[in-house]
Amino acid sequence: MRETSTQAPVFAAETQQQEDERTDPLFVNSLGKGLAVLQAFGSDWDALGLREIAQRTGLNTSAAQRFTHTLTQLGYLKKDEKTRRYRLGPRMLNFAYSYLRANPLYDVAIPIVISVRDEWQETVNVSVMDDTDAVVAIRMPSQRRINSNTAIGRRMPAFCVSTGRAMLAWLPPEERTAILDRTDFVKLTSHTITDRAALEAELDRIRQDGFAGVEEEADLGELAVAAPILDGDRKPIAALGITTSTAYWTMAQAREKLSPIVQQAATAISRSLQGWHGF
Repeated sequence: MRETSTQAPVFAAETQQQEDERTDPLFVNSLGKGLAVLQAFGSDWDALGLREIAQRTGLNTSAAQRFTHTLTQLGYLKKDEKTRRYRLGPRMLNFAYSYLRANPLYDVAIPIVISVRDEWQETVNVSVMDDTDAVVAIRMPSQRRINSNTAIGRRMPAFCVSTGRAMLAWLPPEERTAILDRTDFVKLTSHTITDRAALEAELDRIRQDGFAGVEEEADLGELAVAAPILDGDRKPIAALGITTSTAYWTMAQAREKLSPIVQQAATAISRSLQGWHGF
């Protein structure tokens, strides 16, 4: 199983910021470098030393030391004085909390997500699009099948997960094309569709069907169905999906029984969000 965008190195900080500085005079290099240090931790469990942080960000060791010291003082990093290694601090959770509380999607979707999870005893997710990735914003796990690898904030390539495809299918053609142009069509499993023409045909079918169904394209042994959550302009602001195991369901069964559920739930959330527009 592979995740994208959370795995370090996220990008080489100096190269990225030099490019941004050339094209955007308002870009603040020091801020970008500080955020690069936080992103260097990715989804790794192990703590990082200064040399590793420098390697993952493209910063020199002296600059890495200054940024890690500042972020530690602010509480966004924690330092083990014995090993002189760093981990992300609990204060990082403030950003996730602020994002969720400021977004009406969370308050509207939570009761519906819980209801679907309780009725069907399957994991229910709501994901949002971030460039080429689908990012989990809400997750209610099944009590019978806990996937510890999926948590709020997990990101996966949108092209190969059900929520991502549901959002891609409802994007205006020019926006969809732009995202697919930037997408790295990596094969996560032997079942992943990486041919762009085949994927675009699948997205057209999803638009016609009203839901997306994906089987073992991101994770072996897993299948999922999802439907888009639309704003007042009928543009996708998120997608709601049900994820389950191939040990319990076939895709034919999921299409028959679970696809109407995700469509109804996504429609209910969309109706409650009428008048609110994402950007």
